[in-house]
Amino acid sequence: MRVDLKPVADLDDDERAALKALTAAVYPPVVVAASPGRRFQWARPDYSVLVWAPEGELVSHVGIVVRAGALDGAAVKIGGVGSVKTHPRAEGRGYASAGLRRAAAALHDDHQVAFSLLVCQEHLLPFYHRLGWIAFSGRLVVEQPTGRTVFTINRPMVLSGRRAAPEDGVIDLDGLPW
Repeated sequence: MRVDLKPVADLDDDERAALKALTAAVYPPVVVAASPGRRFQWARPDYSVLVWAPEGELVSHVGIVVRAGALDGAAVKIGGVGSVKTHPRAEGRGYASAGLRRAAAALHDDHQVAFSLLVCQEHLLPFYHRLGWIAFSGRLVVEQPTGRTVFTINRPMVLSGRRAAPEDGVIDLDGLPW
């Protein structure tokens, strides 16, 4: 397994093509059509963690966003984790876990975020919990083209960074969700 971390702007054509193929395998049109998230506008990642199988195939991806936001009205630097996907043929082999560990390390060490945040479907809570993420039971405020709104379609989870991860309160992303 090889794990690469790159700014999205630095992805080459082959990496972009591999990521497009991975996205198509994980999110075929029937899945996208049924997703409640299809109605949301999402932030594009600043960085990509690319996880390659020993055979050279891109099998997992984790997107990273670094954002100035707020926790209970106080300015904080938030690390965002999104666009997590693993090829269905490669699930259960530790690829996503490796990518998520690399993303968390980069956000903590390189970007020195106060905490990191992701949103996930209910059935994925135990997976992320095993990697140290905790449920956030407060309100998550995001921007959309129609204005500011409370994000409710997926469950927010947080991971400690330079401070303890908040379990409650109001997190304002001051922008699009990821």
